[in-house]
Amino acid sequence: MFYYGTLFVSMAAVPDPPWWRKRGEPARAGRKPLTRDAIVDAALTLLEREGLQGVSMRKLAQELDAGAASLYWHVGDKEELLSLMLDRIVGESEVIEPDPENWQEQVKEMLRGMRRLMHKRRDAAQLSLGRIPAGPNSLPVMERTLAVLHAAGLPPRVISYAADMFALFVGGFAFEESMPPQGDPQALGEYFASLPAESFPTLTALAGDLTEGGADERFEFAIELLVKGLEAMAGPT
Repeated sequence: MFYYGTLFVSMAAVPDPPWWRKRGEPARAGRKPLTRDAIVDAALTLLEREGLQGVSMRKLAQELDAGAASLYWHVGDKEELLSLMLDRIVGESEVIEPDPENWQEQVKEMLRGMRRLMHKRRDAAQLSLGRIPAGPNSLPVMERTLAVLHAAGLPPRVISYAADMFALFVGGFAFEESMPPQGDPQALGEYFASLPAESFPTLTALAGDLTEGGADERFEFAIELLVKGLEAMAGPT
């Protein structure tokens, strides 16, 4: 049995990363003052409509009916904007109460939840690649993820590396899923099988297995593999 719910954490209790811009709001005569949250809201709307390649500071200024200078007052540059967007998206994650007796299945369900989250918003997986979510929305989720691994009795270094590996694996997997299909798997398998067996004995023998299985089956295999690896590294309980 898993418990899902909203993780209530006071934003005042979570300090912003030092690299995020902190400035007061400039006056805008006759207009509602801009806020960082309003800018992120508009950026996520733009993301859904035009995809990650369509997100720019110029288009965002048009979306908000504001000047670019007003945006830069709150957001240092586009990269900071993308980090703010990722922080908001990760903050929408499902959370689980740590259960040391059932940690293996909890880890699998966390990874499934991460994959669902990457599918929830357009280009979220691509946005996650190469970026570490570290803001008031995502840090409580990171805390809970680490808590599940910590409750499993895993060594600190294993916990740290595993959490990083989870993000890399799920982000990369979901990004590949978001791309248009490339070629026909059956045709690829037939091509592998047609290769000269004396030169490619292993490739030809595995031709069918290499191209079989859908995304769900392959994802479940991968997370089972990850959990088995963590079990091998767990200390005595």
